Amino acid sequence: MPPGVVLVVFWLIVAGLGITALIVFGVRQLNRWLNTPDEPSFPLPDKLGAECVVLKFAHEFIETVPKKDVPEWRRHKYIEIVDDKLVLKEHLAEIMIFAALAELWQQGLLNFRVAPKEPDPFDPHSLDKEVFVSMGQMLPLTPLGRSFAIGFKAATRPVWLLREKRNEAVLEDMIEFALREVRRCLGWRKAKRNSAENLVRYVQDCFASQTISSETVETVKKAIDAFRSQSAELAEAVKATIGYTLMALRRLEPDRDELGL
Repeated sequence: MPPGVVLVVFWLIVAGLGITALIVFGVRQLNRWLNTPDEPSFPLPDKLGAECVVLKFAHEFIETVPKKDVPEWRRHKYIEIVDDKLVLKEHLAEIMIFAALAELWQQGLLNFRVAPKEPDPFDPHSLDKEVFVSMGQMLPLTPLGRSFAIGFKAATRPVWLLREKRNEAVLEDMIEFALREVRRCLGWRKAKRNSAENLVRYVQDCFASQTISSETVETVKKAIDAFRSQSAELAEAVKATIGYTLMALRRLEPDRDELGL
């Protein structure tokens, strides 16, 4: 038999064995995934968090706009919090997330660190700092506490061939996964494409039947001030990350103004 034919046969056998090994490995991985029991789901929120206080008393945390100054066709971007006073849902969602993170940090449940990051040359809004977050123990079942716990778990779990399981999450990833959970909890009937609007609606639903005392406003403000005074650089990096994450998600969501709706 000519040497060339022998080589062709040899490599065909090698290729066949390699493909067979990949198929066997893939089938085993698929069976393992299919037979893995579902992880226990997180209980529903049963506590009030800083995000609830911020939403209830938004005029204490964010600048309001007179209703008459906002055109009718733009009012879907705002929420009315007191008589004829509106706040932008995007800004409200940012301070709600920031306040919730500050409260959990003050309670010693979350820790943060800032690391330099190479900005994306193709993204003019890209950040030059990256915030990492670690979780010491289970977070309280507040609306965002529950969502952050799920987001942290999703952001640190191993991804086959990409990364091993991590002990800390990138804050941007944790917030994104948390907002996905918010959308999932709302369900397709209530959820909108806008992540900020979904968060506001979700937190509203969570404390609709509960009373929030005005005394909690000072408690939340103290948590925010303590977080800012502990490290101005960290506080600014966290704030920038929240804003960037909401903006990045908004890029995937059609704008009613641009569509003429």
